Amino acid sequence: MLDKKFWEKVFAEQGEFDTSRRKIIAESAAALHSSKLAIFALHRDDLVEAKAKIDEAKKGLQSLDERFGKDFRLRMEGSWKAAVEEFSEAKLFYDFCTGEKITGIKDLNVEADEYIGGMSDLTGEILRKMIIWATQKKDEQLKPAAEVIGDVVHELMQQNLGGYLRTKFDQAKKNQHKCEEVLYDISLRR
Repeated sequence: MLDKKFWEKVFAEQGEFDTSRRKIIAESAAALHSSKLAIFALHRDDLVEAKAKIDEAKKGLQSLDERFGKDFRLRMEGSWKAAVEEFSEAKLFYDFCTGEKITGIKDLNVEADEYIGGMSDLTGEILRKMIIWATQKKDEQLKPAAEVIGDVVHELMQQNLGGYLRTKFDQAKKNQHKCEEVLYDISLRR
């Protein structure tokens, strides 16, 4: 015979978890989208829109953290982690584009793997920016950008990354190689 009260409690807890998870998925998608829009704005040199989208994403992620952050299972929800990683990438790219020091994010809980993923992806955004600058003949900006990519890869190389983060690191190394090709092509053509 089943202990109905026990099983009612188990199913109620699972129901609450599922409801919270659905909210997290929807709100994380909105924060991730805002972060992507911030990155696209930065490629268009629209710092005002980029800052607004970063603030919008941060506000959404802070709200999630306030409501659900104490539950480890919910905080490790893939959509939430992806949104924080994308936000991290957007914020780090904003710092790069505005000439600020590329550093941590205040007022938001960012896990180490989310920072590392965002930092790895940052190299791709800087590479895209370099290509834009190369086509605009803004050669003076290329070498400092390449140095940042090199610094990121150097720092990542010091770590013993595995799994998902190893894949991210490998992508960063490919971005560094493409960056070197851009610099080489420019040196030959100009």
